[in-house]
Amino acid sequence: MRALVILCCSLVAPCAAQTSPYNGRSLVQPDSSGAYRLLIGGHFHGASSNVSGFPAATVLAGLDRINATRANAFLSTGDLFLDPDRDSARYVRSFFTKLDLPLFNAPGNHDLEGKAFREDARYPQVLRIGQDRIILLDTEKGDSRLKGAQLDVLRTLADSAGHWEHARVFIISHRPIWAEENARYSELFAGNTRSLLGTNFNADVLPLLQRIAEHVQVFWISGSMAGRAPSSIFFQPEAENITYIQCAVRDELRDALLIADVSPAGIEWSGLSLTGAALPEVWTMDADWWEAQRPRTDGFRWRLLPYLIRKNMGYPSFWYGVASMGLLSLLIGYLVRRLGRR
Repeated sequence: MRALVILCCSLVAPCAAQTSPYNGRSLVQPDSSGAYRLLIGGHFHGASSNVSGFPAATVLAGLDRINATRANAFLSTGDLFLDPDRDSARYVRSFFTKLDLPLFNAPGNHDLEGKAFREDARYPQVLRIGQDRIILLDTEKGDSRLKGAQLDVLRTLADSAGHWEHARVFIISHRPIWAEENARYSELFAGNTRSLLGTNFNADVLPLLQRIAEHVQVFWISGSMAGRAPSSIFFQPEAENITYIQCAVRDELRDALLIADVSPAGIEWSGLSLTGAALPEVWTMDADWWEAQRPRTDGFRWRLLPYLIRKNMGYPSFWYGVASMGLLSLLIGYLVRRLGRR
C-alpha cells in the first residue's frame, strides 16, 4: 500500500515538485519530438575555503554559458551552499535571480547546516519529464543508508518499469553511495563524504537498480568526489543499462558541467567548461582514466635523510620539543623513583 501511495503521489501527479524552490521556474517538458536537455553539476559553493558567501567564481562567471544551454532542468548534485543561512541572500541576488533554468538540488552535508530553502524540502522528490523520471535523494539522512520512502520509491520504480516505453531513470544524490563499498571506486574519491557504519547499497539498493535496468536505462549521478579529483566529471558504465556518474565543481580551471541531450534515439553526453578550458570527451573520463590521473607518490628518498635532519635541527621548534621531552622524561623518572621507595 505504501508503495502504491508513492507511485500515485510522486510518479503520476506533477505538482509543486516540478517547480524550483530556488528561482520559481518550472521544469520544461520535452519538445514535440520528445527531445529535452538536462544540465548537471554540483558543489556550487566551490572550494571549502570559500567564505565569501557567494557561489564559486567559475559558476558566476559562467552564468551566460549556463543560461545559453536552455536546458529543461538544471540538476544540482548537492552542496549548493557552504552555509545556507549565512549565504542564501547572496545566492538569491547573484545567482538564483539571474538563472533562467529551473534548479533542483539533492542535498549535501553543507546544505543541511541551516534552515534556508528547507521549509518544504522532503525527499525523495520525483520529477516527471516525458516518459522519464528524475529522482532526487537525500543521502545525508540515514548516513548513506536509504530507508523508508527513499527506498520505497526505487522499489515502486522496479515494480512499474516494465510498463514504460522509451523511459529512463536519472537518480541524483550527493553521496556516491554506489562507490562507498566498491574497492575500485572508493579509492578514486578518497576524502569525500561517506558513512561511518557502511551503506545498504549492495544489500538493498543495487538489487532494485538491477530490476529497473531490466527494462530502462538507469543513470546514478552524484557530486561528492573530494578536492583531489582530476576532473569535474566521472562517467562509468557499470553494467548493462546502469551507469555511475559524478559531477561537481571546485572553483578551479577544470570546472565543468555535464549536459545530457535526450531524445527517443538515445542520449548524447557532453561537457560544458565554465572557464573555456579544453575538456576530454565525457565517455573517456571513466575509472581507468581517473586512475591514470591520480598523483603518484615516490618512495622515501633515503639520501635526503642527512639533509632533512640538519634542516629540522635548525628550527627553534625542534629544540623546544627536545627540551620538553627532556623535562617530561625527568618528571617521569622522578615519579617512578618516588613510587619505588614506598
